[in-house]
Amino acid sequence: MNAKLWIQNNKEKYVELKLNEQTNEYDIKGSSYTGKASVYNVIGNWWSHKILQANSQISPISGSIKKQIVTFIGKEKLKLYGKTYEVEHFKLTSKDMSIPKDKRLNFDIWFDKKNALILKVTYSRLGDWEYRVKNFE
Repeated sequence: MNAKLWIQNNKEKYVELKLNEQTNEYDIKGSSYTGKASVYNVIGNWWSHKILQANSQISPISGSIKKQIVTFIGKEKLKLYGKTYEVEHFKLTSKDMSIPKDKRLNFDIWFDKKNALILKVTYSRLGDWEYRVKNFE
C-alpha cells in the first residue's frame, strides 16, 4: 500500500504498508505507528470476513494496530433492498478499553455465511454510519 494522505479531525493521516517477504512481516510507516507487524494482523477492511477471525487489525488510514474482541450476538434475518438474508450478527470492539473512546473499535457487523459476505456494518464515530452491500455476484 502506498501512502495516501487523509485529513481527519484536522490531523494528517497516512500509512505506507508493505509485506516484507524475507521476514514474513508487514513493514509499516504511518501517522500513528511505524514499525513491524505480524501478518496475523488483518488490514482493516469491512468487506473481508477475515476481520471477524482476527485478534487484531491494522488501520488502513494511520497504520495503528488495535487488538480486538469479536462477540457473536446471534442469528438474525436482515432485510436489504427487498431481499431477506439469514445472517450472523457480531460486535467488534477494542480489547484495550483504556484507549480514548473516539479511537476505540466499536462496530456491529452482519455476516451472510451462505455467501461469505459482510452485508452491513454500523458504527458511531463523527456521526452515525451504516454501510450496506447493495448487490453482489
